[in-house]
Amino acid sequence: MRAPVQKLGIIGANRYSAPLVHWVLARGYPVVWFEKEFTSLEDQLDNVRNELSREVHAGQITALARDSILSLLSGTTQYTDLSGCNMIVEMNPDDPEEKREVISRLEEVVSPEAAVGISLDTLTVTQLASGVLYSSRLFRLRPIGLPPRTLLGLEIVAGRKTDPATIQMASDFSRMLELYPVIAREGPGGVVNRLLARGFSEARAFTFADKNRLAELDDELRRRGWETVPGETMEKIGSPAVRLLLSFFQRFFGNTFFVEEDEEIRGAPSRISSGKVIPEIRSASEIADLWILSLQNEAIQIVCENVADWETVDRVSEMVFGLLPGKGGLLERGASRGWSVILSGVWTLSNLTGGRVWPSPLLHLIGIESRRSGEGNAVRPD
Repeated sequence: MRAPVQKLGIIGANRYSAPLVHWVLARGYPVVWFEKEFTSLEDQLDNVRNELSREVHAGQITALARDSILSLLSGTTQYTDLSGCNMIVEMNPDDPEEKREVISRLEEVVSPEAAVGISLDTLTVTQLASGVLYSSRLFRLRPIGLPPRTLLGLEIVAGRKTDPATIQMASDFSRMLELYPVIAREGPGGVVNRLLARGFSEARAFTFADKNRLAELDDELRRRGWETVPGETMEKIGSPAVRLLLSFFQRFFGNTFFVEEDEEIRGAPSRISSGKVIPEIRSASEIADLWILSLQNEAIQIVCENVADWETVDRVSEMVFGLLPGKGGLLERGASRGWSVILSGVWTLSNLTGGRVWPSPLLHLIGIESRRSGEGNAVRPD
């Protein structure tokens, strides 16, 4: 049994870690923020101070509360200052050698009982655990939500050697922070990134011939109550990061994830054939329908591959895309609409993409429904 988290260390002072730092401080937990580049660290510390001062001027918190929160935060460029933390979260971009170096340095200064969460987009915990002294404490951690406005959950994934007590500690800490703990099994990319990557893939595919359609798709989805939309999100992440993410999924799933040929993709194997099928240009409403269908199909794929259970995937999809409350996530919406209707739409999508998007789990689901007459549309796959 690992002790509850008493002090959190966060490695990487950047726009990805900043929302988590704000969230943890606001709930009264001390944070040691590490960044090897002093200038980057100071910039992020100033951002925290300025944000809290704005909250004081807006009457949201008192000056006394601001000072109390700031007393919980310390910045450092020295690994030794992390020695008192019993959970460390690393939130730098995916560089295997850099992450292994971070883990190696932490093994020199923090207790073997300290849990170490790694932010991974195109790597797995098991890949990083090779040669690590205390591999049982490693896990994958990814904040879920709509930063910088709010966080909603933490995706927590174990590697093959991760101690269950480590996952329990991370789950308990998530609840302490008033965040929903998403416990997923180690699969390519986890739940959050896989849903995002599918959204990026199909948005790019359907707007490949006319980039203006991407903005139209965003507008149509916002009109329908989607807060996280593909075009805007890809712009925030940046084209190189999006290409890297999609190339990662192509390595596991082949051409089911669309990445157009691009000179900027260097070193990544090209898996798009010269005869790639580009869907015909349709109205923004039709594209939005097909885009949502592709996400629902992907959500069922994730469940059938046993990466996460039905309820978890549905909850995650609701959080990731900021869907209107009261209607559920991708799976609940699909069940309420009727899986036969969804299947018909995915067949259309499959034909438009030359079979790249294939509804095999949906076929399995429909088969279950036909054998369980009278149980309604919301039947869970075996």
